[in-house]
Amino acid sequence: MTAKYHLIIDPELRDELRALHARAQAEPNGPAARQFEAVRRGLSALREGREAEFAGERLGRSDNHPDLRDCAEIKIPVVEEFNRRGQPMGPSHRLTYREFEGPSESHLPVRQVVAFAPRKDGEIFDVTANRLGRSKGVSLDELDHLPTVRPAVGPVKEAGRPVTPPRMPLPPDLIQAFKAMEGLAPPTSSEPQSSTPRPASRRQPPNRGPSQSR
Repeated sequence: MTAKYHLIIDPELRDELRALHARAQAEPNGPAARQFEAVRRGLSALREGREAEFAGERLGRSDNHPDLRDCAEIKIPVVEEFNRRGQPMGPSHRLTYREFEGPSESHLPVRQVVAFAPRKDGEIFDVTANRLGRSKGVSLDELDHLPTVRPAVGPVKEAGRPVTPPRMPLPPDLIQAFKAMEGLAPPTSSEPQSSTPRPASRRQPPNRGPSQSR
């Protein structure tokens, strides 16, 4: 299918996928191979705008959760999980992402894929928040103009929950990523690629003043 979005993969996620790809090649019929193929299906869905096929949902914030109002998730089945009554619990993993305007009118809009991790115990949300430099219960002033959805599961989840994240202006670091890619040939490897240059050191949370939790 035709790409509707340009994907940029977080450098830490890119490294995780490279390691997963290597394990999948070493054991083509093993669990790493199944997990890697699941990620590839998810990335293709995000690139082609098929997030609704993977039960996509916008994320939110609460006093007990990080502020992820500018993010969304898609649900990726990797392993079967069952509750105490033996009933299936749904897709085991999540891909989280943000969405931005393209660097110019001639470019596709951009989706930054932030994290891939299990749903269990909220691991995916902890990983996403850590990579974006966010803390539980802290509301970000720069996201206050965005509507929120209350983090919830099961029947208490709001009806009509948005599927995709809000589209935001492209931040300077991702603009630089596009400039760094100018003149490079497209990748031919089956390995997921990232357009984002690796930073010199692990990213630190933004330097903010006190922010009220809501």
